[in-house]
Amino acid sequence: MKIVIIGGGSAGMAAATRLRRLNEDARIVILEKNNEFAIASCGLTYLLSDIVKEADDLTGATVSQMQNIFKIEVKLNHEVLSIERNEKKVLIADQKPETYDKLIIATGALQLRPDIPGILGDNIFTIRTLSGIQRIKDYYLSTNASDIIILGAGDIGIEATEAFSQLKAKVTLIDKSDHILPYFDADMTTSLEKELNSRDIRLLLNTQIKKFGDSEVVLDNGKRLKFDMAIIATGVKPDVKLPIMADLDIGQSGGILVNKYMQTNDANIYACGDNVEVINRITGVSERWPNASNALKQARVAAEHICGANSIFGDIIGTNICKVFRLTAAVVGCNETKLKAANIDYQKVYLRQEDKAFYLPDAKPLAMKLLFAANGLILGAQIIGEAGAAERIDALSVQMQHGGRVSDLIFEEVAFAPPYSTAKDIINNIGALAWEVLSGKLRYIDVEDLTDDITPVDVRNPENFALGHLPGAVNLPLTTLRKSLAIIPKDKKIALYCHNGYAAYLAYCILSQRGFNNVYLLAAPPMV
Repeated sequence: MKIVIIGGGSAGMAAATRLRRLNEDARIVILEKNNEFAIASCGLTYLLSDIVKEADDLTGATVSQMQNIFKIEVKLNHEVLSIERNEKKVLIADQKPETYDKLIIATGALQLRPDIPGILGDNIFTIRTLSGIQRIKDYYLSTNASDIIILGAGDIGIEATEAFSQLKAKVTLIDKSDHILPYFDADMTTSLEKELNSRDIRLLLNTQIKKFGDSEVVLDNGKRLKFDMAIIATGVKPDVKLPIMADLDIGQSGGILVNKYMQTNDANIYACGDNVEVINRITGVSERWPNASNALKQARVAAEHICGANSIFGDIIGTNICKVFRLTAAVVGCNETKLKAANIDYQKVYLRQEDKAFYLPDAKPLAMKLLFAANGLILGAQIIGEAGAAERIDALSVQMQHGGRVSDLIFEEVAFAPPYSTAKDIINNIGALAWEVLSGKLRYIDVEDLTDDITPVDVRNPENFALGHLPGAVNLPLTTLRKSLAIIPKDKKIALYCHNGYAAYLAYCILSQRGFNNVYLLAAPPMV
């Protein structure tokens, strides 16, 4: 059996090596259109910032290693022009065709370049390849560039922003959205945007570039910004030129349609990686979720099915994490935007809590948001903090993969020792909060839903209240609340809030047990 793999990235490599481990006799050929092979592309921004010192450190294997260790043929500079399905062969530029018994398309995704006049200028770059990173570094160093514009505030844009900041450049980050990191909700990114501002990053949201000049850009508000070089990080799209030409099915989000075995509508052709569509388990909607971890799992499934196994790649929850200077931003499942688009009803709670025992000097706050259905099913979570976000988001991801509900979080076993967590972890406590909402013991109201007939009540101490508070808020400190019951009207709605939510929750418990039936907790996202 001869298996041809188009694409020498992570998915192509993983499929090839898995095939060899399962079938010593198969002939396996990888066709890569350029001269770069087995590159850990997720590390490119770290090479840019010199955290990774050498380009070779991002290379997983050489062509000779693939031949000598795995008996896999890797053919560089072999650009596939078309797939001839009837004849089971691929046509290659300036090369002889390759026939196949089974074919795997692992061409990945392409960096999007918006249709903006001047965007193909010599000082405008994308982050996709080792050679591209080297061109960026050479240009930056040889021209003494200092003013850098980065277009796009997703993962790559944030990583590029930090890389250039570490290179001592002046960075302007521009995005057309009202917040960074689109898989988060805007109410949770305030801390991240504050962190960027503290690093002297100029952040321009709700902003678009209308034109690139040689040394300045024109914004949609008419303003002009000088720049020395720009990085385009506006997202990726599947590389589906070959499957479209071969009449393979393409899904509604633009990725290749595959079944649970990663087969296309041609049983002899498989696809895996950033060029395929996946099903979101929560919404049931087909979508693209570019992610190296998913790509490797898909490659494994494709290889095993070719070799006769029945492994499957199911639907996804959607888990992501991003470093924003000192902060970590982690997410799992759906955000509010995605739930609304899918017409899924949900409720939400917020919590701020230390990542470890409060008495330790290095304890840092975590801010968390939990989204859940009326039956308690966990729909999504977002966590931001200096430490501990990664561990919690992974625990929540496992819960969601097994149909976890908020009641499961209350009794989630979290390894406890003072340097690592708290005896009642933030996961336990936010699960308990959500359960109280579902059981009717706790009522929340969103900040945007505050009306003139609802009085915000700040339960912090007077000193903190004086530093800033909501318009129209009344200060009733928690420590004196029981002595103030007589002056609190029972016929008017009040919304309690504080710095991290805990004091307001305690105030809610006091008032709700004292006959106050119009009390709400203000659903205000916490800061870290």
